[in-house]
Amino acid sequence: MKLIKIISLAAALCLLPMGTTFAQSDMLSEQMQSEQMQSEQMQSAMVNINTADLKQLIKLPGVGKKKAQAIIDYREANGDFASLEDLAKVKGVGKKMLAKLNGKVAF
Repeated sequence: MKLIKIISLAAALCLLPMGTTFAQSDMLSEQMQSEQMQSEQMQSAMVNINTADLKQLIKLPGVGKKKAQAIIDYREANGDFASLEDLAKVKGVGKKMLAKLNGKVAF
């Protein structure tokens, strides 16, 4: 049993780059996991402005029920939004609103 543990440890050490300690390896692994989680959170936090329903749109900063409905009405009448700037065509959506929505909406 001890021999198997020794062989396993030796094999694991061979996989680490030269000069890398276990602590560094653990830190790199944790950093990669953290970056992946942040990326996933950002993607899941984004709202697709072209498919979102009223409840999803209301979750966006500065968007209430009336503005969400205006976005849906505009989208139904004119088609999908191609960019953040297209949202400015919706009544009540200005530069300040676009700044709040930047990075939070997908198309």
